[in-house]
Amino acid sequence: MLDWHAGPAADQAAGLRRMFRARPARAVAFVSGRESCGRTTLLVHTAVALAGAGESVVIVDENPGPDNVHRVFGLKARHDLLDLIQRGQPLQSLVQPVAARLSVLSAAGFVAAVPQVDASTAAHLNTAFRQLQEGSSYVLIDCAAGKGQHLSPLALAAPQMAVVVAAQGTAITTAYALVKRLVQQRGREGFQVAITRAGSDREALSIFHNMRQTAQEHLGVRLDYLGSARVPSVDHLADALQGSLSQSVGTGDWFGFLPTAKGNFLPSPAGATLVRSS
Repeated sequence: MLDWHAGPAADQAAGLRRMFRARPARAVAFVSGRESCGRTTLLVHTAVALAGAGESVVIVDENPGPDNVHRVFGLKARHDLLDLIQRGQPLQSLVQPVAARLSVLSAAGFVAAVPQVDASTAAHLNTAFRQLQEGSSYVLIDCAAGKGQHLSPLALAAPQMAVVVAAQGTAITTAYALVKRLVQQRGREGFQVAITRAGSDREALSIFHNMRQTAQEHLGVRLDYLGSARVPSVDHLADALQGSLSQSVGTGDWFGFLPTAKGNFLPSPAGATLVRSS
C-alpha cells in the first residue's frame, strides 16, 4: 500500500470542495498494449506528485484486479461510475477522497458492463465528465485493456492519451499495435509516450525515437515523449504533464463520448440505455 495519509476529515472535505470548483482539468488516459508494464504504479506516483504540487487530481480506476489504484491507496471502492448510469447517483457521491487534492473514482463496473455507449448514455457521460473536469486540475484514467485489447469508452473519449511502454520487445510491439489500431479505427492523431523498465534514459529515448519514426513513416501520426520511469520506483511524470500539455483551453480539451453506430442496447433500471455485450 502506498504511504499516502489522508489527514483529518476536514482536509478531505476541503480537498473535495476544491476538486469541484470551476476550473477545467487536463484529462489523460494512461493506456498500455499489455498489463504488467508499470502503468498503474506510474500513474499513482504521478497523481501524488501533482497533488503535492498543489494540483487537484481525480484518478479514474478502471481495473478490477488486486493491484488496482484503490488497493495501492488501501481503499475499497464504495461506488462505481455504473451507479451514475444505472441509478442516477450524483457524481460527487461516487468520488472517494484519498487526501487533500487527490481523489479516486471507480469505473471497473462501468467498463465491464458498458463496452459501448448509445446516444443517451454518451450525453449523460459528457455532462458528468464535464462537471468532473470543471472542478479539478487533472483527470487521470488508469485504463484496463478489455477483451481483444480493446479500450473502454472512457479511454477513447479522453482528449489526451499516454501510452506506457515497457522496454521489452513484445511490450514495444503490442504498444505500437495499439497505436496503429487507434489511428486506423478511431482516427486519433497524436499520443504521449512513456517508457518504463529501461536500463537508462538513453535506452528509453532510443526506444521512443524508433517508435516515433515508425509511426511517422507508416501511420502519419505524431508521438511525443513524456519521459521514462524505473518500476518499481517513485519516478513520476508530473513535471512532464505540467510542461508538455498545452495550457490553452478549447473544445479538444474536454471528454468527447460518441455513441456506437450499431449495437444491441439494453435498458437500465433508471432508463439509461446500455449496450448488451456479446
